[in-house]
Amino acid sequence: MMADSPVTENNAAAQQEQNPLLKIDTSFRTYLNVYTRSFENHVVGGSLDYALDSDFALRQKLSGILGWGRLYRAVTTGDISAEGRDCYMNCVQAGNLKYPEVYDILKKCTERLELNPPIVLIKEDGEPRIYSLTSETFEPSLVISTGLLELCNKEELQFLIGCECGRLQNNHTAFSFAFTYLNYNSFGYKPKERTYKSTVGSQLARTLLEWVKYADLTTDRAGMICLDEPKHYGKLICDLFEKGYTDFYGRKTEKMGFEQILEVYEKIKDEKDPRRVNVEKTLAPIQKRVIAGMDFLDCVTLYKWRMDLKRPDYQLRSQQMADIRCNLIMGSDTEV
Repeated sequence: MMADSPVTENNAAAQQEQNPLLKIDTSFRTYLNVYTRSFENHVVGGSLDYALDSDFALRQKLSGILGWGRLYRAVTTGDISAEGRDCYMNCVQAGNLKYPEVYDILKKCTERLELNPPIVLIKEDGEPRIYSLTSETFEPSLVISTGLLELCNKEELQFLIGCECGRLQNNHTAFSFAFTYLNYNSFGYKPKERTYKSTVGSQLARTLLEWVKYADLTTDRAGMICLDEPKHYGKLICDLFEKGYTDFYGRKTEKMGFEQILEVYEKIKDEKDPRRVNVEKTLAPIQKRVIAGMDFLDCVTLYKWRMDLKRPDYQLRSQQMADIRCNLIMGSDTEV
């Protein structure tokens, strides 16, 4: 049999170059790897290894506080389900044909977090919002407003989608919706239905307020894992808030002061003794959050998730030490 001529080989190569479908890996092994992804290797003591220890501990504490059981049931069986039904009826689902750029970002984030992709619903809303939903009656979903799409560049959107994937991955949804009953501020998201009719007790309110601080750090870490360049985290989140981003809990600010935050971070970055890791009391809680988030850049856990990143040439901190430092940076502020 005659070998293929050079002309035939060149034509085949040209056809493959022109037709991108020929580049898609259709092997069963690839299919199986994608749809059976699991983050079990990253679970330690019932919690994901990147999650802040205080986040998990406070959720455990909430379960023992009087009134939490009834509030949790109202949120999970009523509020979240009603919100989900409304969004599924009135939102556009992102996919390969509709909002493909958002869908592509989602796929990258879920691949890096080893998470099966949630449904993404685009909501016609001028407010820059993003939040996650999940319940027994519908699949895990992200809701993104058109206002947020107009506000964010690609990297900012990638970070926020990564954060919300982290909320789903760490079972934050019910706790976030419970927080809406505190009426913390007038900018916080209000669900379509609020089925809990009792007053939220002071201990329950204090614990939820404290939990939000540490839940933010868990989800910021998830967002950093999803970023192409995690080192951009600090500047990125400051830019987001300064140009008008309002988070689910209603926090917004026009002045973050990244240069000041970076200066404080540089002072404590190489401190070996955790007892000496402290920041100025005049800093706002949201500024402390950014400093604590940036501290994750020197944690070994980040590089366990992102094997493609080049590790620094100095010794990285353990997850336990990173969590201790975060707790010290955040301090005992009652505000979130």
